[in-house]
Amino acid sequence: MKLRGKLGIATLVVCSFVMGLMTSLITMRSMYVRRKVRDAGSVDDSTPRGRLGAADYSFTSVSVLCWVMTSPENLFKRAIHVTQTWGPRCNKTIYVTDETPDRPFPGSVLTVPVTHGRTGLWQKTRAAFTYIYDHYYDQFDWFVKVDDDTYLIVDNLRYFLSTKKTTDPVYYGHHLKLPSETIDIDLHFSSGGAGYVLGKEALSRFMSVAFDEKICPENVTLAMSAEDAMLGYCLSQKGVRIGESRDSLGRERFVLFQMDHFIYGFIGDWLPKYIVNNFTTGMDCCSDYLISMHYIKPYSMYTMDFLTHHFQLSSRSKDHYYRVGERDIPV
Repeated sequence: MKLRGKLGIATLVVCSFVMGLMTSLITMRSMYVRRKVRDAGSVDDSTPRGRLGAADYSFTSVSVLCWVMTSPENLFKRAIHVTQTWGPRCNKTIYVTDETPDRPFPGSVLTVPVTHGRTGLWQKTRAAFTYIYDHYYDQFDWFVKVDDDTYLIVDNLRYFLSTKKTTDPVYYGHHLKLPSETIDIDLHFSSGGAGYVLGKEALSRFMSVAFDEKICPENVTLAMSAEDAMLGYCLSQKGVRIGESRDSLGRERFVLFQMDHFIYGFIGDWLPKYIVNNFTTGMDCCSDYLISMHYIKPYSMYTMDFLTHHFQLSSRSKDHYYRVGERDIPV
């Protein structure tokens, strides 16, 4: 029995090592391919990376500004990996923190003078949207907020937004509500971790009340504990509703956790209290046209980038080549 137990433990250790090695190899290959293509001169940070085609057209037809909620301790631990993966696919990406970096950062950093930590997230949100409204409102159609551990599939976001009107008083994301035991009003909001999207009208209406203490008070428990819920409350006071972001089969596009949590059903006991729309676990948990995932580790950012923008099935394409500059190189 003791020998069998030791063998079981050894097998588990070996399996864990192999899985870790496979993830590392995929990550390293993704970084290698991206670096080789960049060195060949076919890609720069001002254009979307990945396959050519409809995504390049929508880069100009559906303009998206993304801002990433980060912090001094996570700017170089988490946010820097966004700059190397999905970040450049937005028309513009801004990394919002509350302290000036002590060394160069490979992205546009906005430092806002707010309280450090979770209690200052609402202040940071207002400050970020204020800056964006003052400097970029006329330049972009949509304004997206995500966390520094969110992976955003920008191509699918643009596809989703291509049929929406930025002039509608609507914003999009994973629809949640606060449990009745936590607040005495029926408060619905879009998850901040999975990311939420405001059009021009929604942003304009938010800015009209963002600093109105009678409508959006700063020093309340909600503002100091849940910036996404506070945003939902302020928007609702100006008639901005949460739009439908699920696909035609009722599957979520904005996902609250890593994919494997929903596939295997590791969702925790708290989620059923917050969800508005019914969901399922397993392979049908989420939309094929997924837009975002939350709680993604830095190394998994590269794995996701490889799987979404490099990996291809030969059976789905007749053109088996790499595009490098103006040349087609056979696989």
